Amino acid sequence: MRKEGDEIMAIKRIKDGYKIVRGQVTGNTYSGTENKIHLFDGKFTTGWKVVSFKIAPKAPLDATNTECILSTEPKSTLGSWDWGDVQEIAWATWHIGAGYDGSLVYSNIADDNLIIQDLWIRAYDAGEAKQVNYEIELEKYDISSWDGAAALVRNNAQSGP
Repeated sequence: MRKEGDEIMAIKRIKDGYKIVRGQVTGNTYSGTENKIHLFDGKFTTGWKVVSFKIAPKAPLDATNTECILSTEPKSTLGSWDWGDVQEIAWATWHIGAGYDGSLVYSNIADDNLIIQDLWIRAYDAGEAKQVNYEIELEKYDISSWDGAAALVRNNAQSGP
């Protein structure tokens, strides 16, 4: 969220800079590389913004509580969100209670997210380790090298709150 006095980063959407990433991740495990989504093109003058984040369990009719986090660095914390952590940029849940009495689907994306290198996805399921489907919609932007360096510092959680 912007505060009074904050400078606005000069970014320009790249034509045809649109990508949808779909896949599955196993909940309740932490194995690093399997949760990494490669986005880095070798330049610090381009970045990606998450514009949509959806999740669903592999078996969506099972009674389940599932959550996922997108971050700019790998996270090992299970079942916990921190909206004050600048590395966490998107959060989603999927809940279906026993007896299929309704469902709750929730997604939140930080408005100021900008990924310079890679993206990490982390899943948690209240039961055993289950497969979680994800779909991430991304837009690519052209940025100045100065703004790219500032975003990279933030992605690595060196910018402070």
